[in-house]
Amino acid sequence: MARTSPVRAAEEESDAAATSNQGLPAKLRALRQERDLTLADVASGAGISSSFLSLVENGKCDITIGRLTRLVQFYGVAIGDLLSQPEPEDPEVVRKGEQPQLHSPEGIDIFLLSPDTARGLMSMLVEFEPGAGREDHGRHAGDEFVHVIEGELYLELEGSDPRHLSAGDSAYYPGNRPHLMRNASATKPLRLLCVDTSRLL
Repeated sequence: MARTSPVRAAEEESDAAATSNQGLPAKLRALRQERDLTLADVASGAGISSSFLSLVENGKCDITIGRLTRLVQFYGVAIGDLLSQPEPEDPEVVRKGEQPQLHSPEGIDIFLLSPDTARGLMSMLVEFEPGAGREDHGRHAGDEFVHVIEGELYLELEGSDPRHLSAGDSAYYPGNRPHLMRNASATKPLRLLCVDTSRLL
């Protein structure tokens, strides 16, 4: 059986990331233009440089989860609204392989498990590459529940000592409490179920 070269593997990973985030730059640009805002307006409101926003809107740069979260909070939409997803055949069921996916350059993939974002809960499967983690703390409305399916999770919540969660462990906390997640292992992947009681990440 032929082995995939490291170069080819990197190309395939890049292609997969491009496919999962397909349409995101254009949708971010459309949101801004629909509101008659300049890049400077959005940069000021979301705390992101206008030069970086220009690169993202033109598909020349990936965006981290933290920065994307600040953008969707600024625009008042859900991350799922920005992802390309077909109309579900069954409004109650999401089939394997049909979940809208978001790839972050931090080494994180998010798969939406809800048929749409107009629900009281946003359910996600989150996969971290070995050693991967968010660059900045998350903070949003509602509550957040996480359950470790596979691997080791390093969870940091403002006001308490960092926790180490293993497969089978869970955590529940207010979403507006600054929180940071990363894969505690440098060699093994991390998979967890994340449920938010808010449409925003």
